[in-house]
Amino acid sequence: MLEELQTHVESIDMANDLHAIGGLLPLLCYLKDPRAGIRARASEVVSTMVQNNPKCQKLVMDEQGLEKLLNNFLSDPDTTVRTKSLGAISSLIRNNKPGISAFRLGNGFMGLKSALVSDNTRLQR
Repeated sequence: MLEELQTHVESIDMANDLHAIGGLLPLLCYLKDPRAGIRARASEVVSTMVQNNPKCQKLVMDEQGLEKLLNNFLSDPDTTVRTKSLGAISSLIRNNKPGISAFRLGNGFMGLKSALVSDNTRLQR
């Protein structure tokens, strides 16, 4: 289901419509799913939605999406979830001043520093 959604949100118009049809909140809820694969896939979909899309960036920020992604990046036990969350965060805060400020306030730079010194090469990249 999330793979199909990602295919559809690759168009900016479809990404913007996801919120209009009530799909954004359920997507963000998947970031807290007990299954790591679902959390990782949801992060990928968010990343695709917000990439170069200021309207979607604002919608995700308004729904505390950055906080959920930061939580996954900073503390998820699954490395794939952490790396996919970081990718989504990168897309979310790119050219987004409120996003960059929230990233700073949410200890995002501390997380980046931890990732750089971790033993995991995927996180280091």
